[in-house]
Amino acid sequence: MARDKKSMIGFDPLSWLDDEAENKAIKNTKKKPVKNKAAKEILEKKTKKPVKVIIEIFDHSLDETALLKGYELISDVLDEVVFDFYAELFKQYPAVKPLFENTSDKEQAIKLSAALKLLINNLHDEDVLRTTLLAMGKRHQAYGALPDHYPIVAELLVASFKNKIGRAWTKAISGAWMELLVASAEVMCAAYQEQTDDMSLEVEPMADFIEEDLADEAELQENNIEVITPAEEIISESSNPVLILNSIQDISKSQALKNDMLTLVNDNDEIDIDASEVERIDGSALQLLCALFNYAHQNNLTINWLNPSEVLTQSAETLGMLKILELS
Repeated sequence: MARDKKSMIGFDPLSWLDDEAENKAIKNTKKKPVKNKAAKEILEKKTKKPVKVIIEIFDHSLDETALLKGYELISDVLDEVVFDFYAELFKQYPAVKPLFENTSDKEQAIKLSAALKLLINNLHDEDVLRTTLLAMGKRHQAYGALPDHYPIVAELLVASFKNKIGRAWTKAISGAWMELLVASAEVMCAAYQEQTDDMSLEVEPMADFIEEDLADEAELQENNIEVITPAEEIISESSNPVLILNSIQDISKSQALKNDMLTLVNDNDEIDIDASEVERIDGSALQLLCALFNYAHQNNLTINWLNPSEVLTQSAETLGMLKILELS
């Protein structure tokens, strides 16, 4: 039986060399394993995109991945950024400066830094966040912070982060932090409504000063110690004792204002406040007046305003105290 003859057309006796070269080339294109562990982790971070994790906080959807990335970027410079934020806040909105008269810039920066850290550490504990934010809301209302202030704070704070970090602070990070700050502000402002309804504004540390000091006043009178009072200064059209506010009513005069209040409320059911000459009044004086009106509501004391100046009314409006001071 004859064998089939193979055609020699196209036969290349050196083709095996090409096959070997091709196999070698393919082998050389395979990635070599990275032996260094640190280098391997860096390589993995560069090649893998972070997985977006969405969480729900106070009915807001937040990108947790972006939040944590943002906090990682700012954690080492947080105090510095917050300090710069307050400088920019007071520059753009000088009217809010009186809200911070009883604390230093450094102390306030530390407080805000701690609050931001608390938010991040409790992203998965809504009960802790709610309790803490409600308490903060009550304190901020006592300081005179208005609900309208919170969006301003959020925008300037996130802008400060962006200015400090640069391009690494992405739009996704800015959006996540804005959403977190807005959600937190809503909870804090919920405490405002509760306080306004029951007129239980806490003005720390002056909220209870009247009741605390009335006993001291009585003791002075028992021992025949003369108490200087402003009650003798009566405006002609009024038969009630009058509390007269100074043209410049600032923190340097707060102790004297407090003493005058204590004297007037001790033996009277109705008093008048003459604020016609007020040209400047700061947060400490307004806090004292708020405490006086709260005491009046609780003890059936009637307070009448006598020609309150426009400056007084505007200052009270700026700090959200018109209703409490019955100037609206």
